[in-house]
Amino acid sequence: MLFGLRILAQPFSQIVPALPGFDAWHGGVLPYPALLLSQLAIAATMVIVNLMLARGVLVPRPRLGRWLAWLGSLYFTGMLLRLVLGQTLYSGSPWLDRPLPSLFHLVLAAWLLLLARYHVRHVR
Repeated sequence: MLFGLRILAQPFSQIVPALPGFDAWHGGVLPYPALLLSQLAIAATMVIVNLMLARGVLVPRPRLGRWLAWLGSLYFTGMLLRLVLGQTLYSGSPWLDRPLPSLFHLVLAAWLLLLARYHVRHVR
C-alpha cells in the first residue's frame, strides 16, 4: 500500500539520507502528531475497506458510489491544481511548494475514485 509507505517514510527520513527531508513530507497545516494520527486512521479505513472488497462482503451502493465519484473528482482536481500551481506560479509558498504531500493526496483521491467505481459498477 503506497500510502502506508508514505506514513513510514516521514519518520524514517530522519535516519535514511536517501529519503527527502522530514519537512518535505507534509504541508505544515497540522502538527506532526495530529498528521500521523489522521494518516493512521485513513490507512486503517483503507485496509478495512480493501479487505471487505477482497472478501466480497462490501455491498455495492450506487448512490454512495456517485457521491464518492464526485468527492474523489473534486479532491483529485484540487490536489492536481495544488501540485501544478506549487511547481509553477506559487513556488516558494509553504503549502503549495511541497510536491510529496500533493502526490500522496492524489493517491488517496485515486483510491476514492476506484472505490466509487466499485459501488457504481458492481450492483448485485
